[in-house]
Amino acid sequence: CYHCKRNMEKGDPAVYAERAGYDKLWHPGCFVCCTCGELLVDMIYFWKNGNLYCGRHYCDSERPRCAGCDELIFSNEYTLAEGQNWHLKHFCCFDCDCVLAGITYLTVNDKPVCKSCYMKSHAVV
Repeated sequence: CYHCKRNMEKGDPAVYAERAGYDKLWHPGCFVCCTCGELLVDMIYFWKNGNLYCGRHYCDSERPRCAGCDELIFSNEYTLAEGQNWHLKHFCCFDCDCVLAGITYLTVNDKPVCKSCYMKSHAVV
């Protein structure tokens, strides 16, 4: 078995993945996504760099995912803030919804707020 490295016994069911090549076989329970462990026997699978992936994790390896909407980011313009990727329009002030990409912001209780909202609602007077 390509995953667990145990021998395949004669008569055991085996999974063959065409994209992986003719030399690889898996026990049905070992044919899983390398990231999340989801069973892929009856699913669409992806093969990349010697690993099996479910659809979600294969796409995550190709494109960043927006922390705001959980969708893949296909645009070449996006922002990296707070250690996560965001569509430009989704990285916005928690109080007034103005877009924060490229401007100064502060965090209040781990939520981003624009400078104006911070001064109005959160700053010590």
